[in-house]
Amino acid sequence: MDTATKHALSAGLKADLDTTGAMVLVEFAKLTVKSANELRTKFRDAGCTYKVLKNSTIRFAIAGTQHEPLTPLLKGVSGLAYNAEDPGAPARVARDFAKDNDALTIKGGIIDGTLLDEAGITALAALPGPKELKGMFLALLNTPATNFVRVLNAPAQSLLYVLNAKMDAGQAA
Repeated sequence: MDTATKHALSAGLKADLDTTGAMVLVEFAKLTVKSANELRTKFRDAGCTYKVLKNSTIRFAIAGTQHEPLTPLLKGVSGLAYNAEDPGAPARVARDFAKDNDALTIKGGIIDGTLLDEAGITALAALPGPKELKGMFLALLNTPATNFVRVLNAPAQSLLYVLNAKMDAGQAA
C-alpha cells in the first residue's frame, strides 16, 4: 500500500472517530477464520463498526485526539470496534464473545479520553444502552402520573369498600 493510500485511510478513520466517544481494542490473532467472521457479524448486528487495521494507521488516526491515550495498547494484532450512537455496544459484544471464545482478548478501550482496561470494558458493557435508558426515562415520567391517579382514586375506592361492607352486613342480618 502506498503512502497516499495509508494517509487517506488514516484520515478517514480519524473522521469516523471524531464522532465516537468510546471504542474497544481487541486482539484476535488466535481466532479461527470462522470465529473471526462470527465476531464481525456480531459487531455488525449490534450496529458497531469493526475494523482490522495496522497499529500505525490507528496511531496516526488517534494522534492529537481524545483517543490518544489508547496508543500504548497498539501492539500485536488489533481489531478496533466503535459505535457512535451506543458507546457500550462494542464493549457488550466483545465481552460476550470473549466469554464464549478464549481466543479473543480484550486489550482495553477508551471512553471520552479515559483509558479502560478489561475490567473497565466489562463495566462499560454493563451500562444500559440508549434504548434501555429511554425506556427507563419514560417509566420514570409515567410513575408520578400513575401514583397521582391512585391517590385521587383512593377516597372513592374507600367509600365503595365501606358501602359494600354495610350492604354485606345488612344482608347477613
